[in-house]
Formats: sequence, structure tokens, C-alpha cells
Amino acid sequence: MLLMLLAPAPAFAAGPSVDICGNPGNANSQSNPDSSCNKFVENYLNPAIIVLTSLIGIAAVLSIILAGIQYSASADDPGAVTKAKQRIFNTILGLVAYLFLLAFLNYLIPGGIF
Repeated sequence: MLLMLLAPAPAFAAGPSVDICGNPGNANSQSNPDSSCNKFVENYLNPAIIVLTSLIGIAAVLSIILAGIQYSASADDPGAVTKAKQRIFNTILGLVAYLFLLAFLNYLIPGGIF
């Protein structure tokens, strides 16, 4: 009984190896560049990120334009000037945060975004 516990397990006991994209084979080997995982990234993930980036850029430009209109229409009201400056600051902060997120996604996605 003790000998059976100490004996090495057969090779098939761990099950078949699968790589990170779900392809059978050696999990430590590089996957095929034409695998379904790379097709998913090219066909769905990259266009979605590009569309999101475009929408973020349009929203940021519109927000800065609106803040400029707010600032110019504030006359001598210090509260309105503060709100306009805060909107510009928040827009730029959001753009910087999105750029960091985009850089992180470029690091995570195999082959990069662009």
C-alpha cells in the first residue's frame, strides 16, 4: 500500500495540456499565430478598443469646448469660473487615465492594439 502511494503517477493522470487560448498541446509552447485567440483579438477586441478610443476623444473635445463656453460666459461669477476650470482639469485627468489604460491594454493583448 505504501509503495503504491510513493509510486510516480502516470503521465495521463494530469489530463491533457491546454495553452492559454484553449488550444490542445503543450501549454508551455508558443501558440500558433493563426490561432483562434489571435483571430478574436484582431477581429473583435482591436476594433472595439479603437471605437472606444475614438468616442473618448470626441467626448473629451466636446467637454473642453463646453468648458470654454462656460468659462467665457461666466462674466464675473467666481463659482462659474471655478466650475469651468474644474471641468477642464477633470477632462484632462480622464484623458491621462485613459492613456495609461490604453498602454496597459497594449501590454496585455498579444500583438498589441495597433
